Amino acid sequence: MGSELEARGVPMDHEAWCGLANLEAQAVVRAIHDDYVAAGADVIIANTFPTNRPALEAAGYGDRFEEANRAAVAAALAARDAAGRPVTVAGSMSIWGPHEEARIEDAPPPADVLDVYREQARLLADAGVDVIVLEMFDTRWAAARPAARETGLPVWLGVWGRLGDDGGLETPGGRSLDEDLPELIGDGADAVLVMHSPLDAVAPALEAVARHWDGPRGAYPHAGHFERPSWVFKDVAPSVLADEAEAWVRDGATFVGGCCGTRPEHIRALRERFGAPQPAGDG
Repeated sequence: MGSELEARGVPMDHEAWCGLANLEAQAVVRAIHDDYVAAGADVIIANTFPTNRPALEAAGYGDRFEEANRAAVAAALAARDAAGRPVTVAGSMSIWGPHEEARIEDAPPPADVLDVYREQARLLADAGVDVIVLEMFDTRWAAARPAARETGLPVWLGVWGRLGDDGGLETPGGRSLDEDLPELIGDGADAVLVMHSPLDAVAPALEAVARHWDGPRGAYPHAGHFERPSWVFKDVAPSVLADEAEAWVRDGATFVGGCCGTRPEHIRALRERFGAPQPAGDG
């Protein structure tokens, strides 16, 4: 969502990245959801990744926190309602500083973090999302997970991995992803997803997840990299993403999609590769 807003000319904010689009470019937010649904998406994530209160306050929009989150969810729900088929709307909650590599030692006191996530989780649930997805990258999940679970909604965890200089799998902070996964996954969730990761890291990250988690898993990788406040696009052919996703599904993934830098044509390629899901009861 964020990188697609940028691709369509919506200005990105240094503190709140694409979050201000919910206030200043609502028609574009809705159009993007419509385009991804038309391409075949079964799940769309509302534009709430960078809309926790501290991020909006840093951008000078803290007094419009509720408005920004409700507008984001409303745009996604409107696209779902117009789809003519089942579409799941997820609400994203992100790290405290949404667009820097997360370092847990920089986090505010845990009680404050819990309050931040509890406020946003309750608002997202009240606005009507079906699922809360935690796109955290680090152990701030420890605060976000109970806040999300208090809503009673399904909770998905996002895992960010990359290949280090030695070829090993690491977190953005340079720690071993495999070693951190037990703490990150904790007492579990409804799905664990490899998100916002380069293509070459997805397969080993999914393997690592499977070593620590026997529930539903999947991946939505990115294409390109972030240079605050902008996404730098890198061409990844839709067919290449579909080829990689086919291998992930063979290895047990049940969710496939795309994160930053992946556009509607990438989702269309996935839909064409895997076909539409069968309604319950159909043979």
